[in-house]
Amino acid sequence: MSAFIPIWTWIRHEWRLELRQKAGIQGAMLYVLVSLFVAYQATGGVQEAELWVGLLWIILLFSVVNSSSRSFVNDSLGRKILLYFWLNPGQLILARMLYQMVFNLVSGCLGFCVFFLLMGFPGTNVLLVVILVAAGSAAAAALGTFMAAVASVSGNGPGLSAILGLPLMVPTLMAAAKGSVFAMQGGVAQAWMYTGMLLLLNLLTVALGYLLFPYLWRE
Repeated sequence: MSAFIPIWTWIRHEWRLELRQKAGIQGAMLYVLVSLFVAYQATGGVQEAELWVGLLWIILLFSVVNSSSRSFVNDSLGRKILLYFWLNPGQLILARMLYQMVFNLVSGCLGFCVFFLLMGFPGTNVLLVVILVAAGSAAAAALGTFMAAVASVSGNGPGLSAILGLPLMVPTLMAAAKGSVFAMQGGVAQAWMYTGMLLLLNLLTVALGYLLFPYLWRE
């Protein structure tokens, strides 16, 4: 249990920094809101479940990429030295992953609520779709954070993180989108199957990050 105290402390530290700087939160929220409003103005409301889900997940995809690619951007040499003495590599990647997963889970659910209000909801099982949005956003954020860690250790910036992360995030969000369509059209069993896949992917990504990141950090 004591191993989680530094992780929780670092997550609170990251959140306070985010609140103090405000650029990250405001930028992510502004992107989602503006994109949703543009989609509403362009379509005036969507009645087909497939198109509705596609628009929502396109917007959430680039929101997750923008957020998770910044995970390791601000790590100066002095900050890295502080991290070296504060956390071990496994704790560091867990803290960063958990922070980004929760941040994108919340922003994804808020984006869904705004999309729901603007575009309506051409289907059923709202709660199941919200669960899929949360699971898909968290899974994509975990993948993006790990790719940001790889890019950071290699000495490259957010560009490499996006290049590495997008091929992994797109299939993840496609699975979330398919599950959302099934949920909206009454295919509850299929939707829960995709939800289980996304939850398993969350666990696998976090476990792989915890096991592999210490070797990258050592370099």
